[in-house]
Amino acid sequence: MVNSTDAQRIVSFSIIDANNVSAVRVAEILQRLQNILYTIGDYIEGNAPRTKGDFPQSIKESCTLVITGLDMGSVHAEMQIGEVQTSLPGLQTLGERSISVAGDFLNILNAPSDREELDLELRRLIDNPHRYNRILREFDYIWPDNGQSQSKISFVFGESSRNQLNPAQKAAVQSLLQKSPEEYEKEIFGRLTELRVDKKRQFQVDSTVGPIRCQYMPEIEDVIVDSIGEFVKVRGMMTPTRSGTYILGVDNENSLETLPQYLLKTFGSGASEKYLKEDVPIDLIFENDMYIAHNDGLGLLVAAQSMKEAIDGINEEFVILWSEYVEVAEHELTDGAKNFRDKLIKLVA
Repeated sequence: MVNSTDAQRIVSFSIIDANNVSAVRVAEILQRLQNILYTIGDYIEGNAPRTKGDFPQSIKESCTLVITGLDMGSVHAEMQIGEVQTSLPGLQTLGERSISVAGDFLNILNAPSDREELDLELRRLIDNPHRYNRILREFDYIWPDNGQSQSKISFVFGESSRNQLNPAQKAAVQSLLQKSPEEYEKEIFGRLTELRVDKKRQFQVDSTVGPIRCQYMPEIEDVIVDSIGEFVKVRGMMTPTRSGTYILGVDNENSLETLPQYLLKTFGSGASEKYLKEDVPIDLIFENDMYIAHNDGLGLLVAAQSMKEAIDGINEEFVILWSEYVEVAEHELTDGAKNFRDKLIKLVA
């Protein structure tokens, strides 16, 4: 047997951005990378697809990454498979094979080609619709939007060369996703308000788009219980019910994350909607049956009876600030108001 200690065990990524890179963005990429390797390892090991539930312990032992280096500023992170694995001479371990397939998958996905050719090449690597679609979803979350993102994101999987994600390929990535017209992926933010621990296993989130009913797996009941009353981000598939409504399915503990703040990405609506260069954090408090949302640096403050009303109110206040400080003649402003105006302008992409 031989030890696995070379470049085949290493994964790295870099983000180069003129602005500061948020810790939330780095953590999200790390999680997506880990999900990709778990999914590929699960496929290579020959396990039956699971629509719900966690990955087997054997996959976690073989494919879990640990950080071995992290450079800040514009971020560069280097990781490797956590445990030293062994294989027969000349053969790769399960973790090494997963890293190699992930690199091949990205190389194909990032190369300009027509949809049919991309689909054919990728399915030669992952010939299972469920795993194929899940890997695509993870890359889609990471992939920068064409014409909007200022970040340059690149990856190295094992012995492959560095590969920078091409924003022009974003549409191709999304076109390959196979989704039922009756189901769709959704991410929500809000306060976990209700919980049922009977056979229905449901909880409700008072979200920024209104109350959302969710269903969870019994394995993560403790995580849900610990999150009652907290502000959370929840990801899953919206599935139609017999009554004609939808319910958000939560697969595993990684689908629910407790967050202390709501991150505002845009303000305004319709044709006047504006994108922010960096997410603006909105602090949240719930007391006396009221939501208090605020950002002290911008002077935003709203109190409301629902999460949706609170965030809608923050959005309206931001629009008012923009109209009062930016959409006016600069000579009409005081020196302090001009400084605030410059601050607002720098926030907008």
